Amino acid sequence: MAPDKSKIEELKKSLYSRTAQDIRPKHAVHFHQQEFEVKTGWDEPQKILDDAQSVQTELNDHYEDHSMSFFTKLLIASGIFFLIALGIGGYLVLNGSNIVSANNVDIQVSGPVSVAGGDPLSLGVQVVNKNNVELTVVDLTVDFPDGTANPDDVSKSLTTYQQLMDDIAPGGMSQKTVRAALFGEENSKKEILVKVQYRVPGSNAIFYKEKTYEVLISSSPLSIKVDSYGEVNSGQEFDTTVTLTSNSKDILKNLVLKGTYPTGFTFISSNLQTSGNNATWKIGDLPPKSKKTIVIKGRLDGQDDEDRIFRFISGAASAKNDKTIGTQYIAGMNEVKIKKPFLSVGVELDGDSTNETHISSFDNPIEVEVSWFNNLESSVIDGEIHVKLSGNAFDKVAVSPGQGFYQSANNEIIWNKITTPDLSTIDAGGSGKVIFTVTPKNPKNSVRPITNPEMNISVSVKGNRISEANVPEAISSSASRHIAIAPDVNISGQIVRSIGPFVNTGPIPPQAEKETTYTVLWTVYNTSSDASNAQVVATLPAYVKWGGKVSPEDEAVTFNSVNGQVTWNIGNVPAYTGSSATKKTVAFQVILTPSVAQVGAELTLINQATLTATDNFTGVSLKSTQEARGTALGSDPAFKTGDERVVQ
Repeated sequence: MAPDKSKIEELKKSLYSRTAQDIRPKHAVHFHQQEFEVKTGWDEPQKILDDAQSVQTELNDHYEDHSMSFFTKLLIASGIFFLIALGIGGYLVLNGSNIVSANNVDIQVSGPVSVAGGDPLSLGVQVVNKNNVELTVVDLTVDFPDGTANPDDVSKSLTTYQQLMDDIAPGGMSQKTVRAALFGEENSKKEILVKVQYRVPGSNAIFYKEKTYEVLISSSPLSIKVDSYGEVNSGQEFDTTVTLTSNSKDILKNLVLKGTYPTGFTFISSNLQTSGNNATWKIGDLPPKSKKTIVIKGRLDGQDDEDRIFRFISGAASAKNDKTIGTQYIAGMNEVKIKKPFLSVGVELDGDSTNETHISSFDNPIEVEVSWFNNLESSVIDGEIHVKLSGNAFDKVAVSPGQGFYQSANNEIIWNKITTPDLSTIDAGGSGKVIFTVTPKNPKNSVRPITNPEMNISVSVKGNRISEANVPEAISSSASRHIAIAPDVNISGQIVRSIGPFVNTGPIPPQAEKETTYTVLWTVYNTSSDASNAQVVATLPAYVKWGGKVSPEDEAVTFNSVNGQVTWNIGNVPAYTGSSATKKTVAFQVILTPSVAQVGAELTLINQATLTATDNFTGVSLKSTQEARGTALGSDPAFKTGDERVVQ
């Protein structure tokens, strides 16, 4: 018998329907063992479907019983926990607690809202305890801003005040008075940070509270003004003027000014001598309402449109070091923009194109090359170059101007479109150069001695450009170089026998296998600047021995018997001042013992001597040599021809 298709379809719909009850178990449950009879045919599909739905209903009922039991237990546990927490909270509210909160600690600062710079400031600091427990080990710390000083001695800076306060009972208060002297610019605000650290009984924890108190500086005892150019050309020399003005009714003592230069700045000079470096000045005492002006000359190198800032601070000198600032009173600054010049100027000395001091020597012609470059997008017409020469080593008769016109009356060389046609029109991006030579003056040719010889070369280039209004507009640029002349430090040597500080013995002419003594004389000359670390070194031949006698006896002359080296440690050699006392001279004795193989020969008694030293003015190393000297005593009055050769 064929199965009923309509019943099969109903069964399928029931099995795949979304609304049909799910007969799958949700979790492991204990089933009652039941036996089901499985039919092998489709003759009773409705009964099969009824049996399946019956099983599903039983499973759902069983699962629902277990699930309801679990959620009920969870709900009961949550309720118990809530009741316990509610009870504890109520107990704490009704009976008080030992919980400590920083919100219950109040810092109260009483004092003026403004104060004159330098005047004593007094602050009352109160710490109030609103907690129900005592505060112990109450540590008060007050951090002061920069420029704060000890009110009893303003030369001593004050950065921090720290004091242990009394223990504070619940609802109690403790207070301290803090004193200081504030400095700063007029109408500037200063922030004072008050901090309190404390503990509570029975706890190792450290609690913390802080408060900031602001004070306005109504006036400053010292004002600073920095004046300079807003724009300078790269490499151009310019002045920066710093003016300190006292606004105090009392003397401002032991003032120090300290500057901070930007990158690319080269200090040249100042009207007040610097202290320790080129950026610190000891001003000293400044009376009420008085001023002190410092003018700083320098040069700033950099790229076009770069901004550079000069900063200066002033205050009382430190008690430990009078070259540093102990308490800062005031600060000032100035911003300078570097602009590329319309006409760039370069000065090259013997191939040296840097801006550093050029080191040269006497009687050495220096080739100077002056170059120019037009940075404009338009031509420059009617160009002129002026070179000014100066310095104590400048010799006006030792100038070769090249194509230029030399005005010896004012020590100036001039080039223009007449002497140099290239200056008639300098095209946009155009360049050119002129060359001249100058020779430093030798002190030997000077009426008076020259000390620390130097030369200065100042160059200015000017011309006209056509402005947008078709009107000629003058433009100019400048540059300079400094030349320092190193001294001539020389050594001369001679050997004598019949004169000098020692009595010499032995046969003359020298005889083979017999001893003959000689005196070696060394003299060191210096010209124009002091030299230091001077030393002379020479060696003796193998057949010459050290005599052991030195004059003056206090001269540091030593002999090394291993290598035969004689060393004279001179030390400082002062510049020549026209007196023979500035020369350094030493004498020592040597012993010649020739061999028979040297009969008939003229012998060397001391090999080449080398002098080294350092010039204190230029910092360069100096060197001089003296050739070897022998038995031909040309400077000894008793010497005659033939006395130089060894005899049998």
